[in-house]
Amino acid sequence: MGASSRLGPPAFGLIALALFRSVIGLMWIDMALQKAPWKGEEFGWLYGWIWKEINHPTFGWYKAFLENFVLPNFTFFGYMTFMTEMFIGLSLLTGTVVVLGGLAGFGMQVNIALGSFSVPGEWYWIWPLQILPHLVFLAAKAGRFWGVDGLVRPKLAERPGLVGLTARLLM
Repeated sequence: MGASSRLGPPAFGLIALALFRSVIGLMWIDMALQKAPWKGEEFGWLYGWIWKEINHPTFGWYKAFLENFVLPNFTFFGYMTFMTEMFIGLSLLTGTVVVLGGLAGFGMQVNIALGSFSVPGEWYWIWPLQILPHLVFLAAKAGRFWGVDGLVRPKLAERPGLVGLTARLLM
């Protein structure tokens, strides 16, 4: 079998998926760093953005959630946002537990879409473009090629019990 058959469409598709996963991971890391705890008590622009969502609500229940639950506990949510976005970014960039990273990315993007859909200047069509890649990474278990998942899954998946089950589900 020649080199050309090894780099045919299936291999090219896997390379493209790994590169796409990594670029989206870098995007998450960049977004997390813009809201890092050392940016001050407003976590960069996060606090101001939540106020935009409150002032331009898509759903009344989501506005109430932001006003009555998120803002009174903003420091907690600021840290959680930073840590979650860093986890998603590092998961996708390194190909580590990509199923969990993809699920978290999907959930975060849906959450952001709920609040941002009616904010003036936001592009409503951007949300499918931000949400769907995470479903692809999750469904394709995209860390198996050019990722840590591909390196450790074969050994962990063979193990009995919770370790093996976790590896089979998340890698």
